[in-house]
This record gives sequence, structure tokens and C-alpha cells, in this order.
Amino acid sequence: MDGIIVVNKERNWTSFDVTKKLRSILHEKKIGHTGTLDPLAEGVLVVCSGTATKLVDAIAGTIKVYEAEMKLGISTDTEDITGTVLDEKPVNVTESDLRSAIESFIGTYDQVPPMFSAKKINGKKLYDLAREGKVVERKPNRITIHNINILDISLPYVKMEITCSKGTYIRTLCKDIGDKLGTGATMTALLRTRVGQFTIGESHTLSQIADIEARGELFSIMKPAIFVPEPAVVSFGKFDGSHLGHQLIFENMFRIAKEKNLKTAVLTFSQNPDNLFTEVKKKSISSSDEHITRLRNIGFDYVFSYPVNRETMQVPAEHFLRDVLIEGMHASDIVVGTDCSFGHKAQGNAEMLLSLQEKYDYTAHVIKKRQVYDKDGNAREISSTFIREEIQSGNVKHAAELLGRHVALSGVVVYGNQIGSTVLGFPTANIMPKAGKIIPMPGVYITRVLIGQTLYKGMTNIGTNPTVGNDNPIDVETHIIGFHGDLYGKKIRVEFIERLRDQQKFPSLDALKEQLQKDVLAASSYPMDL
Repeated sequence: MDGIIVVNKERNWTSFDVTKKLRSILHEKKIGHTGTLDPLAEGVLVVCSGTATKLVDAIAGTIKVYEAEMKLGISTDTEDITGTVLDEKPVNVTESDLRSAIESFIGTYDQVPPMFSAKKINGKKLYDLAREGKVVERKPNRITIHNINILDISLPYVKMEITCSKGTYIRTLCKDIGDKLGTGATMTALLRTRVGQFTIGESHTLSQIADIEARGELFSIMKPAIFVPEPAVVSFGKFDGSHLGHQLIFENMFRIAKEKNLKTAVLTFSQNPDNLFTEVKKKSISSSDEHITRLRNIGFDYVFSYPVNRETMQVPAEHFLRDVLIEGMHASDIVVGTDCSFGHKAQGNAEMLLSLQEKYDYTAHVIKKRQVYDKDGNAREISSTFIREEIQSGNVKHAAELLGRHVALSGVVVYGNQIGSTVLGFPTANIMPKAGKIIPMPGVYITRVLIGQTLYKGMTNIGTNPTVGNDNPIDVETHIIGFHGDLYGKKIRVEFIERLRDQQKFPSLDALKEQLQKDVLAASSYPMDL
């Protein structure tokens, strides 16, 4: 259960109580909240589940908004109404003096955390020390009060809306205001209404969440594990292969981000949506880990994988735009190709993105795809489908031109049938490509092989070795030219440069050996950068 859920914490629950209860409701052990609320406090507690726990710190660092009530003329040891009264004073202040004192705290100041808090000193929580009757020196925290809006003055009570930074103790702010007025003050009520973009209006109590889970509708309130804390230029798609067509979108993203001083964020999908509804699973140009690594290496500030399952495929297109792209990814600009699609039954498209710009306050950029000519002279858009066709046909050289890099397979070297080294005199490194990854058409290829940081020329055979037996599984075996050593158990990368010939069944092993000598010679003499 990976995602973000906005809890409306009720009074007398601790934040720990909430996460403990959610573990049983969500059936997920990995649960983390993004900012403690005291038992007295109510309101927004953003909780991250599963892989979303990686986002806890980012969400916790965002601006928070509270509605607080304080009572002047009283001081307590906890700085809120639940504590022991330490002092009481008359409240003889004017409204002007009160407003002036409150407004003086707008800005940045050093706030000393209360003794009754979960903050640790030398590994021990302050409230544990306080309960032992100990008071220790606390280092001030530098906090920022962005704004205080006075909602009501009914002395000795004052209600305020406070917008502040991470680490702000509202009860300490109340105390500090009281100290400045000379009356003392303690917090009597607190409601957190917003954490970053997460608001009280989209929150649910624990009992409501339990009811929604019992109906099997958690997906309706569970936000994906996606969070960008600042305005960004956004794109989304499978981006299988990150080919030259995708790179045109990426180039425009970086250009817009530079012009507008924005971050970049890309959303890819965990699998091809077609795989959910058909028995035939589509092969990919890149494995999932290669895919995510490549996107990160391109230089995006944020890279997320959107879970593709039957629940997420039910999300209406406009909800995906609003909840994922606008709210989750903080999209200021959205860059897509002309054929983009999203939402339930792929009802969202480029036209929808253009039509909803004003409603959701973003700018859409629809990029026309790059075109090339195929072998028959027909103009074709560069697409993952086109590249997969070329790889499956063995046209690895043309596929590389469309990708902007060589077609490659990576894997750990495993033991083969040893015929190459013991019988034919051409030792090979055998790898097992990752499941779901497309491999070139059976045949013999000129390749180059990366071992550690060193590149070697190679000759690679993909096929069933029909000369040595029938009904063999497809192998990927590479003779690495000029390399001598043990590679078993080590990872190598094989890059396909040019196709030499089709797979053949030879009349004898001697005939096969003679052909292999010609193949190795061709690979050795092929000009390539190493």
C-alpha cells in the first residue's frame, strides 16, 4: 500500500496512535507521519505509506497553517491548557497593544522548544525529562512566522490563523506573545488546516478511512507516492527507451525550466497499461531499473514512477491532472507530445490539457514528434513501437540511430554448455537478459562489451544453437575479443553495433568453427570507438 493519505486527527489521539492504527487499516508496516500533532491538537496529519515514506522529510519541510486559540493571563508548564498552572495575572491590555505584540512575531526568530515536547536531547525526549521534574537548557530553533491573521478577540481569549515554517511550536508562540504582553498566555485549542498543499478539506478521520477501506475504495483517497514541493516543469509517459523523440520533450522541459527558473519533474509508468488487460505482455526497450536510472541521469530534479494497476487505471483523466500533476507534482508547465493520453480509458489527451490551462493555472506545451524515414522511404514518427520493431527485426544500427545510443543487454555471466570454449575454441560469456526486455532477432552481431570500465570488441550470437541440438532455449553468448579471464558471476553490458548474419544450422561443428573464425575477423576489423 504505497501512497499518501491525509488524516483528520481527532483530539486526544497522539500522532503515534494514528500511525499505529493506520498500519492495521492499510495492512502496511511502513508508515510515517510528516509532523507531530500534540494530543490536544486536531486537523491535518499527512501520513506516508510504503514507498511514500521516502517523501516524509520533503513534505514535513513545507509551510503549515494553523488555527489557534490562546488564553491570556495564565501560564502552564506544558504551554497549553492541559498542563499545570504556574502563574495567573490580570489581563489589562488594549486591542492595539495586543495586535502590535502579535504582529511583532511575524518574520524569523529563535524559538526555544517547550520542555513538554518530543524533541530529543542526548537521546532522551524532553517530555520524559519534564515528567521527571527536570528542566534542561534547550537550543533555540530558527523558525519563520510567515503571517498571523487575527480571527477573533474576546479577551482573555484570542483566535489566530498562523502560517509558519517547519519546527514551529504554536503553544510556544502563544507563550511568547503572552510574555511580551506581560500577562502570560497558554494555548487552549489548535487545528492544523494545511500542510503544504494538503488541506483539511481533503482529510478523513480514522473511522472514515476504516469504512472506506472496508468498501474496497481506498484508492479514492490514497494519493500516489508523488510529491514535488516547488513549482516545476512536468512531463509524463512511459518513456520506454528515452529515445530521440522523448529527448525532444526533455529538451523543451529544460529550456522552459531555465527561462522560468523552475525545477523539472518527470512521471513514468510502472508498466505498460496494455499489460493489465491482455494476455500478451509487451516487451520493453529498457528494464524498469535501467529506465529509472536513465531518467535520473538525464538530469531531472524529480523522477517518479506511477503505479499502473486496475485501481489507478480507473482514475478519471481530470482527476489525474488535478491530483497527480497539479497537486502532487506542483506543475507550473506541462510538456507533452501530440499523442499523449492519460486517465480512465485514456480519455485525457493533449486537447484536454490545453482546454484546462486556465482552470488549473498551468501552461501546456504540445510538442510535435520528430520524424525519420523508414527503409521503404516512408516518413515515420520516432516512437518506442518503431524502435521495438527495428530491434526485433535485427536492425540494431537503425534502432541505435533512433535511440541516440546503442541497443544494449546487461546481465550476470552464467555457465553455458561450454561447447564454445572446449570444442570450438571460441569461449563465450553467456548472459540472461532481464524478463520483459526485448532482444534483437536471432543472428550474429558485431558488438562491444563493457567489463568494469573497459570496452572490448565482441561477436555476439543470439539464438538456439541449432548446430549442436534441437529445441534449445534462446541464448545470448558473446565472444569477447582480446579478453582473457574469468567472468562468471560478474555483470557485463553488451552493446549491439551491426548485424552480421542470420542464425544458421551448419552440417558439422567444423563448418560452424570455420564460420565463427570469419565472424570474429569481421568483428575485429570493424571500426568502432572503444
